[in-house]
Amino acid sequence: STKQIPADDVNAQEMACLCVELYGAAARASEMAEPERIPQFMTPSLQHLSGLMSYYARDLTVCERLLRVFRDYAEQFVAMLNQEQCLALFRASADLLKSYSAHHCSSRVVTRPPSALEANLEEEQSYGDILCAIQLLIHLGTKDFIDVCTADNKGDSGTGINSSQVTDVIFFGLQQILPLMTQGLLQFPTLCVQYFSLVGFMMDTYPEKVCELPYDLFRSLLDSLLFGMSHEDSFVSKSSLCGVGGLVREHLRTGALGRHLAAHGDVFDGCSQRLLREVIFQPVIWDRLEPAGMALLPLAAVDLTRFAAVVSLIAPRFGPEVKQRRVQVAFERLMQPDVLSKVVSGGYEGRMNRLKFKRDFEIFVRDVHSFLVIQ
Repeated sequence: STKQIPADDVNAQEMACLCVELYGAAARASEMAEPERIPQFMTPSLQHLSGLMSYYARDLTVCERLLRVFRDYAEQFVAMLNQEQCLALFRASADLLKSYSAHHCSSRVVTRPPSALEANLEEEQSYGDILCAIQLLIHLGTKDFIDVCTADNKGDSGTGINSSQVTDVIFFGLQQILPLMTQGLLQFPTLCVQYFSLVGFMMDTYPEKVCELPYDLFRSLLDSLLFGMSHEDSFVSKSSLCGVGGLVREHLRTGALGRHLAAHGDVFDGCSQRLLREVIFQPVIWDRLEPAGMALLPLAAVDLTRFAAVVSLIAPRFGPEVKQRRVQVAFERLMQPDVLSKVVSGGYEGRMNRLKFKRDFEIFVRDVHSFLVIQ
């Protein structure tokens, strides 16, 4: 018979969910004897499972279960897959994420949770699909997975693929998720940590690709990093601070943000101001001292005159003019010309200068916080 069962048929949906759950159980069976049998079983079915995402695109229940299968399979087995199995997982995951994002990211509306307790409950009940998508992207970005996928690549005739094809899929997924993260999902603890795990990896490994994002998406990513700088979770804050510093260093090294800065010249000014106001001049600084300093240094180096203007704008918070002057003098002592010039020339200050700046920055923070306490 050529009759096709409609996607909204209840019996078909139940059967699809049951089949997906059975594959999910196999994907979590990494501790069985001879676990290499699982990839042999899963690999031929991955593209068919991915196709279910298109067929049941409007059914979020089925979509989330499919994402969970791929997430669990990648998490449990990526280290033992051969190249053929890695490529099958990559291609099926790429199709899966494209179908998912087309139906569940662009039109998704996220509401801000009213309380921490309700945030935890709502996160678990309503946003499990986004969490699975983020975690799948993280697993696809691991070095082991990319190395196996790209091994023996010889262009069109090779068996592997270019590493850029893998990173393009990860950035595609990140671009779909970014608008959601700025609408309130960063208020959910687990989603927040997983999101910054993904962003931290991408910022550390592929900063040039981040700089190439369209401005609206770049701005969304930057806003999420600025939000994360002062987050109570130290992992989130350190990832955010390292991300901001990495962006500025990439610009110093390659001029990668020139296009964005030509149209929005105050981007770095806003970063400097929020870093000073929300992190360095706040009690939270002490568990994120080093990454805060390493974010501050390139922000000052990229344009010292504009950075000095930001400091002058913030100085009045210290009260009397004599204290404002002491703050400015403290900044002048901190920002040594030889260190700044080295950062400007190549984006990095060198090991010895880095150690010196870390010591000087701690002295600076202690000095400035004494003004805050006295006020």
